[in-house]
Amino acid sequence: MNISLDEQRNWTAGEVGWSLGYVSDEVSLLFQAINFAVVCQAIDIFGTVTNIINIVVFWKQGFKDSVNVSLFALAVSDVGMLGTLIWLNLCFNPLFHNLDLPFDSVEIQYLTAGWPHVVFTRITSWITAFITLERCLCIALPLKIKSLLTARRVKVIMVSIFLILIASVTPVYCVNSYGWKYFPSRNKTLIGLVYTPDRESVEKVSFTFNNIIIPFSAFLTIVCCTLVLVAKLRSKAKWRRKSTSAGQTDQMTSRDQKVTKMVVMISTLFIVCFTPICVVFIGMTAEPDLSINGKYHNMFFVVFSFGFILESTNSAMNIFIYYKMSSRYRQVFREVFLRQSPLKNTF
Repeated sequence: MNISLDEQRNWTAGEVGWSLGYVSDEVSLLFQAINFAVVCQAIDIFGTVTNIINIVVFWKQGFKDSVNVSLFALAVSDVGMLGTLIWLNLCFNPLFHNLDLPFDSVEIQYLTAGWPHVVFTRITSWITAFITLERCLCIALPLKIKSLLTARRVKVIMVSIFLILIASVTPVYCVNSYGWKYFPSRNKTLIGLVYTPDRESVEKVSFTFNNIIIPFSAFLTIVCCTLVLVAKLRSKAKWRRKSTSAGQTDQMTSRDQKVTKMVVMISTLFIVCFTPICVVFIGMTAEPDLSINGKYHNMFFVVFSFGFILESTNSAMNIFIYYKMSSRYRQVFREVFLRQSPLKNTF
């Protein structure tokens, strides 16, 4: 199928490319049909439902606890990330694209799904980074950090993360818009992307900031903090095994240990799911032809189709971590969705 953005086709805002040439169209369409239209779409729909459940549960728990505030914000961001991917997957579905629509679906998704997905993905990354960093600081300076990072202040931080990262992509919307244009490959005039003359230079800066600086700084923060948390949990476990004196006490409470273990699970899932994407970005830097319009463009597309699956998996699986690791989450979940009687309020 011959599809183009004039003479260049962007899959998403700086993340995935659709271009023709080096590898056959049939191979590209095969991965498109399997990874986008089926696998990723199924995970996205499932993940949207599970994160709506998370939002309801955390809302019912209330926001007096700073951890609940962060996890609620993470669930909201994940709904945005998965919801935009559902629309993106539909736009890339060959059956939908070939319908007699007044717009070109692949170009329409650029501003309505591609860049919004980038925003929510970065928000998810930085909320996860904040959660792991906050947990590290709580272990190092428990009393000071708990008094400093109150629920009210964490709310301000969460809102700030959303606003700052949304603002970071506004230049893209200043140089791209929609209008009627002729598509030679389809012999039709449809609504598609139209650009300003400085579009290329603006998007180059936006790509560097949103796909390199923001994600890599968040990823490195998560990795470092997770390593610290794992080391701390191991040292505590070793201390408890060796402790025989009745006078010895552990400064880390049982609740703090449970929260820390849950945060480690969340951050580990994030690291596993986002490492391949980070490796690809490093590969793009080392090999310029591994790009949207390079000679390895279809390899680029295939890799990122799997990358979207991993991103979706990260956002969809958190509900199982919460249910397994938090007795309070299980309690509220059962009260709300299974209509069970309330039990003792615990973490």
